Amino acid sequence: MNINPMIEEIFSDFSVSGRYIPISYYQYFGKENTYLTYYTWNERPELFFDDDYHKEVCYGTIDIWSKGNFKDIAESVKQKLRENNFIWTDNGTEMYEPDTGYFHVPVNFYVLSEE
Repeated sequence: MNINPMIEEIFSDFSVSGRYIPISYYQYFGKENTYLTYYTWNERPELFFDDDYHKEVCYGTIDIWSKGNFKDIAESVKQKLRENNFIWTDNGTEMYEPDTGYFHVPVNFYVLSEE
């Protein structure tokens, strides 16, 4: 289940407080000081009956990278996921990377395939 096109579309015009925040698969090569990266880390069958599975579930993470306060961005990411039938599961450990000056927080989610 390739959810990458869905993520790209959902976050293509993502902005928080009037500031556009780009998203990129795994690595960001742009010049913005605040951006998102994403990846998927587990896919598996789900909803078993009649000797077969009838849905797939895909787990992923959207990483927030910011040189400032990211709390409003995290809330907006969760809201955008919810609006598009993704299920937010948790946020990972909030980190600060002194060598780059970035705060970093992973936002974890999953989505079920359509029948």
